[in-house]
Amino acid sequence: MRIRIFVLCLLLIFSLATGASAEKYAGEFMALGGGARAMSMGGAFIAVANDATTTYWNPAGIADFSSFLTTPGSWEMSLMHSERFGELIDYNYFSSAFPLKNGKSGWGVSLIHMGIDDIRIVPMNDGMIDNSDGDDRFEPWNGESLNFDYRNYPLESVNDLAVFLSYGQMMSWGDVGATLKFIRNDQVTGVSSFGLGVDLGYLKRGLWRDLAVGVKLQDATGTFISWSTGKREFIYPAVKLGLAWPITIKSMNSVLVLAADSDFRFENRKWVSQYWIGSASADFHFGMELLIRNLVALRGGNDMGRWTAGAGFLLKDFTSWEFNLGIDYALLMHDFLDTTHRVSLLVSF
Repeated sequence: MRIRIFVLCLLLIFSLATGASAEKYAGEFMALGGGARAMSMGGAFIAVANDATTTYWNPAGIADFSSFLTTPGSWEMSLMHSERFGELIDYNYFSSAFPLKNGKSGWGVSLIHMGIDDIRIVPMNDGMIDNSDGDDRFEPWNGESLNFDYRNYPLESVNDLAVFLSYGQMMSWGDVGATLKFIRNDQVTGVSSFGLGVDLGYLKRGLWRDLAVGVKLQDATGTFISWSTGKREFIYPAVKLGLAWPITIKSMNSVLVLAADSDFRFENRKWVSQYWIGSASADFHFGMELLIRNLVALRGGNDMGRWTAGAGFLLKDFTSWEFNLGIDYALLMHDFLDTTHRVSLLVSF
């Protein structure tokens, strides 16, 4: 009976997707990551998932929320700002996690915003190019000249927004979680879209000794994005697997965490992925974190072939309000674009 229901669900998903186009990069702004700590570890965080950003990486991590910054029963929030590719793109991330029932379950929320400002919108009309040969391309080497002042046209912005609502629950066989995603895109010239999606997560700490295993089924039922122009996009499910191994170094009063994640997609991405066969592709993330005396963290990793690095500082019982504060920095190297810098704050009460 369960098999029949599963098959019927799959048939429903793909029948609904028939009228939508499967876009390789639809909603891609949501893949840029959350939290400088995780990003400095190369994005290998599916099985680590022990701070407020778990609402983004793996919702199952909220169930047994014993953050490295705080104790069970406390709530935590994360804020990150990133200026990508030489201040061309503003990327902002917020998340918060709230434990429930004495650490047996919890819920969380994430907010992702990406914006590009000052985009000059110049419509192409007849007579805008003098001596035009009729191909709508400005070719000054052919004696063409512009017959307008671009400063007379308005500046517009592009804004992509996503809200995640997550819940996690402890089970006897591991922790499980789910995220409901609301997606909004506002493009130039009044074009907009709205989408809905679901992520599912699983996390098992101590599977063998201290080994943690995490799984995230991203866009589990497929994510639909409907545009005001009438176009519809469909994002196929992706599978993300993660391993994390914490190693206690007693002589240094430190903890070393080694982590590795793999992303499997079926969107025919081919050469834009690290490895691909047919329509299937795989990307890999590796990271490490050395937390010294629960005060200073040194991090490094590799995000799909690009090196990452970063550091963090933890302040316990900060000020007379006795809250905990974490400050994290991360950088991501690019082959052809400027280095991306990320700064985030973790606060818990």
